[in-house]
This record gives sequence, C-alpha cells and structure tokens, in this order.
Amino acid sequence: MERFQKFILLPLILTALLPGLGFCYSIINGPTNATVLAGSEVRFTCTVSVGWVILIWLSNGNPVLTVINSQGAVETSDRFTSRNYTSSIGFTSELIIRDTQLSDSGKIECSIQQPSENNFAFLSVQENDYSEDSRSTWVIVLAVVLSVVGIILLIIIVVVVVRCCCLKKKGSTYQNEIRKVSTEKKKDGNLENRQRHGSENQGYIPEELWNTEQIPRITSLPPMSSKFTVSAADLQSSSVPKVQPQRRTDYPISPKKIRNVTLV
Repeated sequence: MERFQKFILLPLILTALLPGLGFCYSIINGPTNATVLAGSEVRFTCTVSVGWVILIWLSNGNPVLTVINSQGAVETSDRFTSRNYTSSIGFTSELIIRDTQLSDSGKIECSIQQPSENNFAFLSVQENDYSEDSRSTWVIVLAVVLSVVGIILLIIIVVVVVRCCCLKKKGSTYQNEIRKVSTEKKKDGNLENRQRHGSENQGYIPEELWNTEQIPRITSLPPMSSKFTVSAADLQSSSVPKVQPQRRTDYPISPKKIRNVTLV
C-alpha cells in the first residue's frame, strides 16, 4: 500500500517540479519568412509561454543574440539587437538585424532548448540594384539637364553677340550717313561762298554804269512865267525847227572793262 502511494505521488511531484526546471514552456508564435534588400533592416519575433528561462537567436546555426529571463538580452554584435515585450500569455522577443548583407540569407532560428516545429524562418537578402539604377538614372538626368542648360546659354550668347553686332553696324552706318550729309553741306556752302565771293576782274565795269556815264544829263530849265507876250511878226517869221531823231551810238566795250567770274 505504501509503495502504491509512493508510485502515485512521484509523477505528481515531477509534474510540479518540471515547470520550475523549464521543461513545460514552449514557443507560441515563431518567426516568419522575410525578404529584404541588402542594406535595409529586418525584424523577426518569437513568443514563448510563461516560465521560459533562456532564448537564443541563431543565424545559419550561429548564435547571434541571447536573452536570459533573469538578466535580459546579451548582444554580441551591433548589427543584431532586440526588443522585449511581456504580456499575459507569454514573453515576446524581437530580433532586429540592421544593414543586412547577402551573407545573412538563410535560416533564422529561435531556440528555447526544446524541440519545436515553428521555431525557425528563412531570410532572403537580395542585391540592392535600385540604388545603382537610381544613381545611374540621376546621373543621366543630370547630364541631360546640364546639356540643355548649356545649349540654351550658348544660344543666348550667340543671339546677344549677333544683336550687338547688328546694332554696332547700324550705328556706324548712321554715323557715316551723318558724316556724308555734313560733308555735302560743307561742300555746298563752300560752293555758294565761292560763287558769291569768287575772283573778280578789277577792270570790269558794269555796262549799266558805263551807259549812264556816257549819257549827258538834262539840266533843269528855269521856271517860266505863266504870262508872256509874243508879237505877231515873230509868230509869223519864226518857224518851229524840225527835230531830227537822235541816233544812238553804240560804243564798243573795252575788253579791260569786262568782268569775269571764275569758279574754282
């Protein structure tokens, strides 16, 4: 009878001691698969039931982070860190991998030192072609923009130079025309002055003055009385003499008195 009681109590005692030894907790929610680009950040979570003692994160079979219930997280690399959350159903550990690399691709495992079905996931890290493509795209865009700006500036410079040359040519033509006009005016003025003040022959005497000098002047007669008497005999004997028409004599003009005007 006593042996039977001891046999019954032993399983009960072991059942009570197992949680304390850490053999009665399990993983509630394990990590999930993830695919990221190289250089980015990725996170995995693992939730275990109450009573856990130690939790180890492994990458491709290598321990990268350890979480102890009594001490907290023990980090061995700056790229692998964790955040911990406690709830009524259990404990959640979040693994954070920064600056992922192609070598990080593989199996990510959450271990509690007990076999479990959902305690691992797979990480796939892909090459970040976007950054290279975007960089090359920006280089192409920048080159095109600079080329367009350079062409526009070149066109503006050419237009300004042509405009300045045209204005300068017009200005010089206008000045030449003004100079020509002023020169012609000066020539016309000199011609008029020469015509007005040309070389004169000092021996020239105007024909009008010469004729007036040759014609004798008629002297004025004294006033006659309004009353006079003439005898009849005188009237009969006297006769009115016939006045012969005076013939005008043309005198030759002396060559010394010819006035010549010479235009130079």
